[in-house]
Amino acid sequence: MAPSTPLTQEQQNVLELTQLAGLDIREDVFLIIFELMQSDVAPMLVLQLLKSLAGVGPEATSPAGSSRSGPSETGA
Repeated sequence: MAPSTPLTQEQQNVLELTQLAGLDIREDVFLIIFELMQSDVAPMLVLQLLKSLAGVGPEATSPAGSSRSGPSETGA
């Protein structure tokens, strides 16, 4: 899936670094992660999210994993 807007030079540089590091990441997923990091989301939260989505870690294997408190459940 191609992004609707082209990557900025900074985004292209970071994506190239991930590729040089041996990471095979889709461009649309990269853009989401990049935006989260620019929004000052803690890197550990991004890592937990990715592990959860990949089916790795306690959040993915626990039946109560989806009920753990997250950014969207802190208010109200």
